[in-house]
Amino acid sequence: MPKILYIERALFVVGDQNTGKSVQLRSMFLDWRFGTEGVIPTSSRIKESIYLSQHRGLHIRLTSPHEYGDTPNIFFNKIISKTQEGRWCFAGTLQPEAANKMPDVTSSIELFVNKFSPEKVRVCFLSPDQYGNLINNKMNDFNTIVDSLININSVEVMFIDARSRDANGLLLSDFFDFA
Repeated sequence: MPKILYIERALFVVGDQNTGKSVQLRSMFLDWRFGTEGVIPTSSRIKESIYLSQHRGLHIRLTSPHEYGDTPNIFFNKIISKTQEGRWCFAGTLQPEAANKMPDVTSSIELFVNKFSPEKVRVCFLSPDQYGNLINNKMNDFNTIVDSLININSVEVMFIDARSRDANGLLLSDFFDFA
């Protein structure tokens, strides 16, 4: 009998390459539940899987599949290989526009939802990014992208100010609080 993987929630931090996506995900480690006593890890490698409770894990992927040149199937298989079976949440990064073998953010999220059927997906755009650049200055039709995302079942969209390394950590980690 095949083992069952259930992804309950997924959080995606979205921005162009080198705009602070992984910095924002690392800031979730300010949450003591992540086992770092409220300290953001500075090493290049982090603990990729964290147990939020006895029956629920969180897999974190800091690098965008766009940067690795992953296809959607390769990206999804990497998630599956790290989570295996049980109840899981996922936090990762995406780029807004298609690059290498990955589609744009809307198509990527739609494919993710079709593959894993999560209860909730939160898409967090960096605006302003770590350099103070607003996303709508870079993308031609940003309203259409947001409208397309919120029309996908279970998807919500928010914007976070990425100019601070630690301002959003607890906001992001609270998405995985089931209490």
